[in-house]
This record gives sequence, C-alpha cells and structure tokens, in this order.
Amino acid sequence: MGQNDGPERGSDLNGVTRAGEILFAFTRERPEMGLTRLAAEVGLSKATVHRVAQTLVSLGLLEQNDQTRAYRLGVRIMQLADVVASSLDIRKEARSALRQLREQTGETVYLMLLRDNAAACAERIEGWHPMRDLSTPPGTVVPLHVGASGSAILSVLDTDALDAAVSGLDPERGAAVRRRVAFAREHGYAVARGDVSQGVGAIAVALRDESGAPVGAVSLGGLLERVEAAETQLAASVSATAAAVTSAMGWS
Repeated sequence: MGQNDGPERGSDLNGVTRAGEILFAFTRERPEMGLTRLAAEVGLSKATVHRVAQTLVSLGLLEQNDQTRAYRLGVRIMQLADVVASSLDIRKEARSALRQLREQTGETVYLMLLRDNAAACAERIEGWHPMRDLSTPPGTVVPLHVGASGSAILSVLDTDALDAAVSGLDPERGAAVRRRVAFAREHGYAVARGDVSQGVGAIAVALRDESGAPVGAVSLGGLLERVEAAETQLAASVSATAAAVTSAMGWS
C-alpha cells in the first residue's frame, strides 16, 4: 500500500476512523509495529499515523516501546475488553433466569446495564400476554430519571448520583423521580407507571456486583392495570430473578 492518504483510502477519513484503523491493525501476528510498518498496514502517511498514534498513546490505548519506539496496544484496551466481557457474561448468565421470570409472569422482562449514567437494554424477552410491553428493544439507552430500572439503580447509588440524574428536570418531575427512588430504597424494588410507554407499568430490582456497586437492574413491564393489580407478587418474582442472576455471576 502507498504511504500517502490517496483517493483509494478515501479522502474524507476523519480522526476517529483513522484511530480505529490503527488500533485494528494490531493482531496476534503483529502485536508490535514501528511507524513505517504501521503506516503501510493502514495505508496512511507516516505523518498522519504518527499524529494519531501519539494521541492514542496519550489516552493509554497505545503504548510505545522505549527502546525501539514501536507501537503496541495499551493497557486501557484491556479495561475496555473487561467491560465487554462483563456485559457478555452477565447476559449469558442472566438469560435462563429471565426466561423463567417471563414464564412465571407472562410479562416482558429486561436486563438493563448501567452505562455512563444511563440504563442500557442488554436483553429483552417478550411476554406472551396479548397486550404486552414492546418498548425498549436491546441497545436502547434510557436516562436514569426515566423508568423503573433507572430508579432501582439510583436507589443504591449515593445522593450525588440522584442529584445529577434530576438536574435539569423541572421541579415537579424531579420530585417525582425522588419519590420513586425513596420508595425503592424502602421496599427494595422500583415501580414506574407510564414512564417509557403510556399505559405500561414496570417493576425493577437493582443488580450489584461483588463489591456492592450497582451494575444494572432486572425489570419487568406490562399493561399498567395488570402490573398494579399484582405488584406485590411481581415484585417478589423480579427480586428472586435478580438474586438468581447475582448468584449465577458469583456475586454475594
């Protein structure tokens, strides 16, 4: 490949794309490369690769050998890999318990994971009721001030996290979030009524890792009237499912 950023590589490559290409150039067979080799692998000029690589070094995503000046992947890549592995592990371990919860209740069940002050849907198993919750497909990211899962997570976080979650909301809505979180702290589960979808009720219980830190929540959603009528029983089922996931992950 040429050393210049020619048309064959696309003249509109932005910094993020270039950074990604440089990171993906490293393999088991090529764990460490000098500037010339790296530039050849990605088809960019040495000047461009040097500039982007130095930025990646500053972020800890690349490292540079003190003697040879060759580049290799940095330790922060391992941190990112741990995050991904954790997500995959919890999805795998939670799936059986989530399916059992769906069979017990007939409602749609969710595994929500805490991601950057929001709750991301990692798994959804649809219920079998004719009228069921079809909101929040996998990949959806919901602010912590919205929905039962967010309230459940906030209930095991500190006051600063709650304050941050409601900042920017109007006073009435912020007060409603605080009431839901207070309820969750008292009862061990959170309830939401029409937060994400009108006419849908939800119940959620927080998941904590071995250190006690929240990692997400198990939640259940269905027709509001149906959820409200069986709130106590459904909350017990969701709590049991959260306990089963915790046990499966080896968290105490």
